[in-house]
Amino acid sequence: MTNKKPPTQIVKAAPHDPYKMRTLEQIFALFDGGDFLAEVMEGHKQLQLDLLEHKAEHGTKGCAGTMTLQISYALGKSGDVGMGATASFKPPKKPPSSAAAFINDNGELTLYSPFMARMHQPVRDATDYDPETGEVRDVD
Repeated sequence: MTNKKPPTQIVKAAPHDPYKMRTLEQIFALFDGGDFLAEVMEGHKQLQLDLLEHKAEHGTKGCAGTMTLQISYALGKSGDVGMGATASFKPPKKPPSSAAAFINDNGELTLYSPFMARMHQPVRDATDYDPETGEVRDVD
């Protein structure tokens, strides 16, 4: 085993700074006297409610939203930092409205089904049939 020399530099502990921003919540609370943080939390809550509403009305297909936070920083000459913050929320897109209809022989939309038209034709007579079994014979 080789002998290792101890490091020549001793790491000093950083002095305690009671004003240091330690969490994102503390940083967000700086903007607009805390109003920005309240706005973000309210927007987040509304986005969650929008997701639940979309799921109840349309199911989980397309049930997605986004929250975008943007923080900008500008360093001043004396070491100060100017900051700006924006938050945007995008709820799930509502699916397009849907409907169904049929196209008639003239190329127009109608609610009358062509299958219903076939059902309303008169009953045809079967002239060639077996009287004992009732089987209809094909006419070739």
